[in-house]
Amino acid sequence: MPLEIVIGNIVEQKTDIIVSSNNNKMIAVGANSLAIFNKIGYKKVLKAIKDYRNLKTTEVAVTSGFDLCQKIIHVVSPIYDESSDSNEKLLLETYNNVLLKAKQLLARSISFPLISVGANKYPRQLALDIAIKAIRNFIKDNDLDVKLVLLPEEKSDEIKYPELHRLINESKVEKVEKRTLKAPGYRLGMMVAGDLAKEDFESFHYEKTDLEDYLDKIEISFSKTVLNLIDEKGYTDSEVYKRANLDRRVFSRLRSLDDYQPAKTTAIALAFGLMLSVAQTDDLLLKAGYSLSRSNTADIIVRYCLNNEIYDIYEVNELLFKYNQKQLGSI
Repeated sequence: MPLEIVIGNIVEQKTDIIVSSNNNKMIAVGANSLAIFNKIGYKKVLKAIKDYRNLKTTEVAVTSGFDLCQKIIHVVSPIYDESSDSNEKLLLETYNNVLLKAKQLLARSISFPLISVGANKYPRQLALDIAIKAIRNFIKDNDLDVKLVLLPEEKSDEIKYPELHRLINESKVEKVEKRTLKAPGYRLGMMVAGDLAKEDFESFHYEKTDLEDYLDKIEISFSKTVLNLIDEKGYTDSEVYKRANLDRRVFSRLRSLDDYQPAKTTAIALAFGLMLSVAQTDDLLLKAGYSLSRSNTADIIVRYCLNNEIYDIYEVNELLFKYNQKQLGSI
């Protein structure tokens, strides 16, 4: 997956490069970066970076990866200044300098901590938004798998879309209410309906139909359907798989195998890459044997974003991450 946000310890990530967020004395700041120093040993790291203690904010230094990875990129991270208009510019430059250095090192994968939160005082949501902005702009033109590794306390609780938050909370309440109902007829009805409430059927886009109509919908394979949609919309392959947060190799399999069977997250990611409506997404997912449930948190987020034409896969994945759901794309 070109960009994935995870909760975890950065020293446990299996990537070519690990990034350490340092101060101007080249001492790690932030718990994830400190974990790098602790894992390797302070004396070893300090010896490796002793010649880089005059670096300015946003500048980088490269050391051995020791036993953690191929290389460690140390960067002097900016400190948030409420009175300054340069906070975003400095943090964008910090990420860009690291990414460019990773490119020079011919890296295929890299793990970042959330730079400048905590001791450097950047608000968590702002720091995450800037990180995603910098990374997405870079991977648009470069092949690099990027992990943003956050600690649990670095996860922002900011609510971007109150209406989405309401829908998810209502879904949780409905699930609890359903579990309290014991009537066999009700349970069978819910199984047949795919957990759709009665009022949901009124807006469900499929008309009453017979078996032949459904079979017609799956005559063309998932792969062929995607490729046909690309041609119809005048897109290029790279436009679609990059908008879908997909690895180029995954898309190559789709193009070469007519019977390609995607994971559900990959299929949905392609719907965003193709900028489909909810109805078109339902049709595409049917080709792969999937559907969007109205009682599943991830599917509610996907449906909400499609309905509101939020096609930015990174924004969608940020929402999925916020609600502890699997992100879209390929791994």
